Amino acid sequence: VEFCSGSSEALREAKEWTCNMLMPSKTKTIKNNHVIHFGQEDHEYLLSLQPMLNVRIEEFFRNGNGGITITGNPSDVSCAAIEVENMLCKAQENFSRDEERDILYSVVRWSCKDAPWIQTPEIKNITEDAVVIKGYNGMPLHWLLQVEKLENIALKQLFIKNSQRVEDKPKRLYQRVSAQFCDLICRVGFQKEVAPPPEQKCGSGIYFSTVDEVLKLWNDQEHEQYIYIIQAQVLTGNSMDGSPHLIMPPPLSKDPLDRYDSVNHRKQTYVIFNGQQALPEYLFICAKQTLAYSCGLIFTTVLYRKV
Repeated sequence: VEFCSGSSEALREAKEWTCNMLMPSKTKTIKNNHVIHFGQEDHEYLLSLQPMLNVRIEEFFRNGNGGITITGNPSDVSCAAIEVENMLCKAQENFSRDEERDILYSVVRWSCKDAPWIQTPEIKNITEDAVVIKGYNGMPLHWLLQVEKLENIALKQLFIKNSQRVEDKPKRLYQRVSAQFCDLICRVGFQKEVAPPPEQKCGSGIYFSTVDEVLKLWNDQEHEQYIYIIQAQVLTGNSMDGSPHLIMPPPLSKDPLDRYDSVNHRKQTYVIFNGQQALPEYLFICAKQTLAYSCGLIFTTVLYRKV
């Protein structure tokens, strides 16, 4: 197998993923919430894989975390796992395209080309540098490998619309994600299916935390070679203590349409239920502590990813 990539981090992740897929094991569990987007044809294909490869395939969804477990002969399990991963990639791409279509429909409008109120946002390097440096606080510098500036004009327009509705200024918060979802978030923003923490104390929503708590909240991604953390502007607005049973913000008054903007846990973890209340700004790619120490990593690079 030959691997080619312009990113050393992506190359290392791809090699590790391939080794995990091909490593002999009687059981493999693939955690990916995009399993909920499988259609009838996908489920029929999963059923056909079982007699074809002599394996047992089970879907699960517990505490906001979904995926597929495959059991059988080690070589057959590996073949089935690769097929399932391929199906999940297609489901994720279809989901992304649908979301992008909805986002563009929300922000595109007919107007005179000379209309002064439609402008391309200006990006100021001085502002960017200040934000990035501030984002490093609390994060050991020898862990940090790369910083990517994330820019999506459509997402920004939707965020600005929501900021007019939500009182209070946005908070700068963080979310740890898997490598495979970084591009998805850059394209369509934050989704609750993408990065649910192992324990959802505040309900079924989109979780963010302070920089000091981000590695504590998402502590189940040890299989990845690097740590991926996205910095975002989050409209938390009126917030109250969350609880596990919530699927939407609790009511703020007797009017059922008047609701809190978010819920939180000790003002360190915040949960929103509308992805348009968060705007991704930067992607931090960090080496794990053992890797950083062994390689002596003390450098960073800043890249830009624009959609």
